Amino acid sequence: MVNRLLRPSPPGGTLPASGSLFSAEFVRLLLVQFLFGLSFSTFLLLPKFLRLELHASASEIGRVSASGTVVAAVFAPFVNALVHRVARRKVLAFALAAEAIGAFAMCTVHDTGPLLYVYRGLQGAAWVTVFNVTAIWAADLAPEGRMAQAIGYLGGAMLITNAIAPGVAEPLAQRFGYTPVFAGAGVLVAASSLMLMRLHEPGPLRDAREEDNSRVQLPFWGGRVVAVLYCSLLLGAGIGSMFTYVQPFAIERGRQLVGPFFFGYVASAIFVRTVLAGLTDRVGAVRVAVAAFALYSLTVTLTGYLDPRMLVVYGLGLGTSHGFVYPALTTAGFNTVGKAKRNLFMSWYTFTFNVGYALTVLLLGPVVDAYGYAPLFITVGLSLATGAIALICAWRTHSSSLLAS
Repeated sequence: MVNRLLRPSPPGGTLPASGSLFSAEFVRLLLVQFLFGLSFSTFLLLPKFLRLELHASASEIGRVSASGTVVAAVFAPFVNALVHRVARRKVLAFALAAEAIGAFAMCTVHDTGPLLYVYRGLQGAAWVTVFNVTAIWAADLAPEGRMAQAIGYLGGAMLITNAIAPGVAEPLAQRFGYTPVFAGAGVLVAASSLMLMRLHEPGPLRDAREEDNSRVQLPFWGGRVVAVLYCSLLLGAGIGSMFTYVQPFAIERGRQLVGPFFFGYVASAIFVRTVLAGLTDRVGAVRVAVAAFALYSLTVTLTGYLDPRMLVVYGLGLGTSHGFVYPALTTAGFNTVGKAKRNLFMSWYTFTFNVGYALTVLLLGPVVDAYGYAPLFITVGLSLATGAIALICAWRTHSSSLLAS
């Protein structure tokens, strides 16, 4: 029954994969994403920096981590307006400048005062802008039938930096301190800006309104879009809890080096998005997303019983599930709303993701201080299981409007 309900149905009928995915423009876009990611991912070590260098509590770590995502959530709707009024390359240039300012400014941080939140806010605005604009750009550059693959490779360009940046930065910080590491993150953004200068605005590959008029139109705020956005909220909660609290949880249990967690996460995610890159387009975005949510739920729940010797295993589970679910869920949303509404969809998609991230680390930080880390991971893990249920229910019948269009 579920197989029939979740049978893949790409817009406009089934189309064969065709055309070269790795055009010169797409490769440049990947490099912009990769270099930005090296800078941004350096700050995945921020919870460890806060805990060991600034002696921050779990609540303080949660507030600092949430500050960037709160700004990202608030700023997300404005990205949609910006890309309609300003060239995409200029919007990305703004984002890279914000990341550079935030990275260099972090070199001056010596306490958890208000400036720290300002700097993380700049980086949050940069992240959500790069995330939105590059995803839409990649979808526009993708040949027919290869959208999920293109989005997967784009996400992979960021994901691999989640291992490279902390893997290089952690031993450097132990030897030389965090100041040169944060400064290096700022320099990497400059390299990304140089690559951005070689990108050209994509022309319309086909008229978006004609494409959307050729298919059955569903209200934007139909059940399927709401289900995808709910799942995005859950993804934010899942990744927020894992990226923010695995590090101090491992330190509490006697593990000082947390790099294996990120290596496991990235290794599995990159395998999924390269070797298995075309699976989502062949099997169907919703079907893959449902399976990935089940694994995501299991991984986060088991982290509540964390064994510090098994950090790489938790990373492998997180990377596999997230490696599948991000391109699958994004493609399901893009296929539902049509090309003309991708900007609007991405604004809400990143808004809900960052709200989920922020609420989790803000509200559950005091819970950790009072009861420990295990209840946080078990609660979030069980909540993630409802994402699979939401997708199955939404795709069971034709979408019905839940909110006014």
